[in-house]
Amino acid sequence: MLLDMNRLPTVISCCFCCFLRAGTVMISIFSFIGGLLFAPNVAAAKGFWNLDPLLSYYSAATEVSIQITIGVVSIMLCVASVFLLIGAICNMPILILVYQWIAFIYSCIIFILFFVLALFCFFVHSNCILAGVVLCFLMVFEVLLTVYFLIVSNSLRQTLVLISGSNSML
Repeated sequence: MLLDMNRLPTVISCCFCCFLRAGTVMISIFSFIGGLLFAPNVAAAKGFWNLDPLLSYYSAATEVSIQITIGVVSIMLCVASVFLLIGAICNMPILILVYQWIAFIYSCIIFILFFVLALFCFFVHSNCILAGVVLCFLMVFEVLLTVYFLIVSNSLRQTLVLISGSNSML
């Protein structure tokens, strides 16, 4: 398998101060709020993230498709965050694993979309170099944050599987 979640490193606490379950609940809430920030883009409504200054000059179809894609995957992240919350509270490792895969897919899609937007900022528009730099910073931050969230949630999942004493739960 290309990416085996069991091979991720483990931690014994979240943010060096709280238990794995409490940290995983905080991660689910943070992920849910992060997903809500981009969700208004599904209806092409002006949400917290407005792409009009970046792409409206050259390619309206690209702008609309990127906005809708960001909105759809953000809703997907909100649903996965609910799965993570239920999995952490109710000791269901399978729901934690579902969150891990959806978060990984979300991170890949957002990275690609931000990369496309950064390319537009650097090479198509001459007046938005700062926006391209911010998008590059957001890409790195988003990947690092997702990796940390995956490590913490995976640690809780492996702990739940170990405590249950059976590998039938994943």
